[in-house]
Order: sequence, then C-alpha cells, then structure tokens
Amino acid sequence: MYFPCGLVQIGYSTRDAVFGWLDRRLPKRVEAAKPRAVPRARAAARVSAVEVQCVLCTEEVAVRFGGRTAVDSVNIRVDAREVVGLIGTNGAGKTTLMNAIGGYLRASGQVELLGSDVTGLPPDQRARRGLGRTFQAARLFGDLTVRETFQVMLEARHRTGFISTALFLPRGFRVDRAQRAAEEIITFLGLGRYADTFIAELPTGTRRIVELGALLAVDARVLCLDEPIAGVAQRETEAFGPLLLRIREELDASLLVIEHDMPLVMSISDRIYCLEAGRTIAARTATEVRKSPAVIASYLGTDERAIQRSGAAPAPRPTLA
Repeated sequence: MYFPCGLVQIGYSTRDAVFGWLDRRLPKRVEAAKPRAVPRARAAARVSAVEVQCVLCTEEVAVRFGGRTAVDSVNIRVDAREVVGLIGTNGAGKTTLMNAIGGYLRASGQVELLGSDVTGLPPDQRARRGLGRTFQAARLFGDLTVRETFQVMLEARHRTGFISTALFLPRGFRVDRAQRAAEEIITFLGLGRYADTFIAELPTGTRRIVELGALLAVDARVLCLDEPIAGVAQRETEAFGPLLLRIREELDASLLVIEHDMPLVMSISDRIYCLEAGRTIAARTATEVRKSPAVIASYLGTDERAIQRSGAAPAPRPTLA
C-alpha cells in the first residue's frame, strides 16, 4: 500500500525531490522567442532532408504474388518538404507499393531514402534511417496511455540502461530528461486532455493523431501515411489537413499519403501519383490530376474497356414518336 512500485520507489522519490529542489534554486533560463515544438535529438547525427533533393525515390519497383503482378515497375519521387498524394481505386496497388517502400514485402527495383540505397534493408533499419509508416488500422497498444505510448516510442531514440537507471548514473538522468519530450509532443498535438487516457478508450480520430505523434517520437523525416483518416468522422477530417501541413513545417518532413478523400488530397498535395492495376497512369500536380481523362476514367468507369469487360452495354430504350 505504501510502496506500490517496490523499494526502488524510495530511491526515485528521493532523486525527484533533490532535482526539484535544485530546479527551484537554479536561475530560470530565458526561453527563445519561438521554441522548437518537437524535439530533434538526432539532428546532428543524420542526413538532413533539406540537404537531399529527393528524400524518397523508387526505381522500377515491382511486387509479384505468384503469377499476379500487384505493382508493376513504379517510379515515384518525393522531394524535400513535399507532400505527395498516392491515389487509385481499391486494388490498384497503393498499399502494396507503400509496403515495398517500407521493407515489409519482397520487391524488385530500388528504393532510395535520404540519399541512401535501402533496398536490401529490413523495416527496422529503414525506420532508423528516418522512414515512418502508419497503417490503415492504427496499430497501437490498447492498454497503454497516450503518454506511455510516446514514452515507449522515445525508447527508439534513447535506450534506458538497467544499470545506469538502478544506480542513478548521469546517463540515466539524461534519459529521464529525454523522456520529457513526450510532454512536448502531447502539447504540440493538443492531446493534453487525453494524456492519461488508455488508447483503447480513445475515439478513432484521436487514435489517428496519437499514431502521428508516434512518428514524431521516433524522429521520422519521411512519413508514409496509409489512409490516415480512415474511419474518422467528417468533422474531424477537416482538421487533419492543417495538422499534416503543420507537421511538415515543424519537422522539415516529407509526406507520402494514400487517401480516398479527394478534397483532403487535393488540398495538401504538391503532386499526385495515380495508380491503376499496379501501374502509374498519372503523375502531375493536383490541378492537372483533377482534369486528367485517364484519372477520371479510372475512378468513374467511363473507359470503354471497362464496359467491354463487364459485358455488352444495355440497348437504349425505345422512345415514343
């Protein structure tokens, strides 16, 4: 009852009390006029996305399942600080292509991330090099709170050593300070009221925001988002576009977004790729894609080939003279 965390709680409580006393005695630092909203612990050790023109490039990427070709020699390019939309009908190969980019599927061709060839690397190695990925269904631990989720993700940046933590060594203190970055992410995403809420109890839209926050915690520079507003209420989707653009500005990040919500894609994308049957049928700006006959035919089914595959067109009804 008195020490629910065990005897080690005495040491932690003593340490926190000492640090709190020191913090009150130290002079307050003058904060900068505009502090950074999201911490970037590895900025000095990695290649900045701004230094590389093409942060994500694929060359002749193809994915085959037996005799079926799901992605057929697709070339895409995402430049620094760019939002690129990836659209197409169901079964067009969008998610399969994104899985190939993330290393989740065996694929031929080449994938380049932030100037490095990552074709043969597994997903975890690509993530360490700055590639972040969300899925159609938010894959989060339901029995963790929002704060705990971000703290777990921050472990990817700063591993907590058992010995340094148990013996209160300086490295353990630095890790504790780094863990406070979770509070910065919570504040940045406006999740303060949900900080201690379990993931399983969150509405779908809020879980989507937490999933984006997890990418911020691992310091991703290229974000691959697979239908980020799937299952989200319409009134909540309107806030996602500005949020994604704000994340791009704060992190100097680039985004590859799969989404069926055309108003959202058109409003945030600098360029759009459209896939059909695993092939690229359009790679243009949002305005040009909106007027592309090939894209219109792919979505609306006005292509004569689609009519022929579906059978003969019905004969017109006779009209009265």
